[in-house]
Amino acid sequence: MLRKYFTIILLFIIACSNIFASGFQINEQGSRAMGLGGAFTGLANDPSAIYFNPAGITQLYGTHLIGGATLILPSSTFRGPSPSITETKMNSQVFNPIHFYATHQLYDKFFLGLGVGNNYGLGTKWDENWVGRFMTVQTEIRTFFFNAVASYKIMDEVSVGFGYVFAYGDVLINRKINLAPFNSEPSLELEGTGLGSGFTAGIFVHPIKSISLGLSFRSQVRFDFEGDAVPSNYSSQFDGLLPNGPIAAPLTTPENITLGIAIRPLKNFTLTADYQYVGWDSYDKLEVQFEEFEDSETGELLVSTSERLYDNGFIARLGTEYEYSKSFTARAGFLYDHNPVSDERLDPTLPDSDRLGFNLGGSYNLNESVSVEAAYMFLRFDERKITNSLENYSGIDNSISPMNGVYNSVAHLFSVTLAYKF
Repeated sequence: MLRKYFTIILLFIIACSNIFASGFQINEQGSRAMGLGGAFTGLANDPSAIYFNPAGITQLYGTHLIGGATLILPSSTFRGPSPSITETKMNSQVFNPIHFYATHQLYDKFFLGLGVGNNYGLGTKWDENWVGRFMTVQTEIRTFFFNAVASYKIMDEVSVGFGYVFAYGDVLINRKINLAPFNSEPSLELEGTGLGSGFTAGIFVHPIKSISLGLSFRSQVRFDFEGDAVPSNYSSQFDGLLPNGPIAAPLTTPENITLGIAIRPLKNFTLTADYQYVGWDSYDKLEVQFEEFEDSETGELLVSTSERLYDNGFIARLGTEYEYSKSFTARAGFLYDHNPVSDERLDPTLPDSDRLGFNLGGSYNLNESVSVEAAYMFLRFDERKITNSLENYSGIDNSISPMNGVYNSVAHLFSVTLAYKF
């Protein structure tokens, strides 16, 4: 039976790992937490605590495993550029970031944990002939964060945890090049891979039986992507004249600080709340350094830079859990996510906006060792009307072609997790 469950988990992860995740930061690291709107730092009572609050794994006696994935179905439209009211719909895509976490009690007060998840990702794909094709046709960033944590119970009421993070990422950027007045629009594909490292830390406090508190920190991780630029679909007269060859591109993910609380006013009823600070100012620019291709005007190696200047953001979360019986537990949650992208710098590679999330979830215990958890989230993005864009959609330097217009987005998320303990 045990082999059967492990086989199911392994096949599930393999099936999911080749598919890309949507959204730059992905907090959906387990169905239990997702059912609570992600308000899990002060509760942290399953192996996904490795992500939410590593100190929380001191609640997990014995050995615990969870594995699963989250299906993400995003939908976005752009109406413009102003004064045009032509609406373009982003191509349909389905992404499913994975989560797999395991914990083990090594001694009475000392616990270890291992895990992997797609903590960050971005995926947008537009038609090759749409109006913003010189800004983007396709953008994909995928990351795998491998976490190893150790947690210690200082006393029954206080635990601390610390972890090392090793990360792998790959990136793909595809857009058109405007060669006007020539009647030619070749494609330029930039692709690369990179590694990074960081750390996590957390404190879990249980001052009284009905209340627990958590504070966690996840550091920045810097990726130094290396790869190649490959132009295509151009005539021979442009041989060697289009950007090409080896490239390098840095990317630093933000640090996160989260404070959470869980309150149990009744034995089978729990309320949770989190405040998550996200240091998005680490993403100040998208820079691609060409290592062999020279700028035709300066004669120096070409560096393509696009300012991002993200603001720091936050996410406020609420969750509730009701244990209906020993077999079934129901959950609900709500979140408000304040987006970090200014109006001036919003572009179709990430048509972000402030968003509201509405969550439902539940767990069913198949027996004392195995349970199945599921969650659903509907994300409603505020309509984003841009009137002062500094982004140029024409693909021609110094052209006054602001990407003004209206973005509308929604997303549906479905998560399934299989849990096993012994």
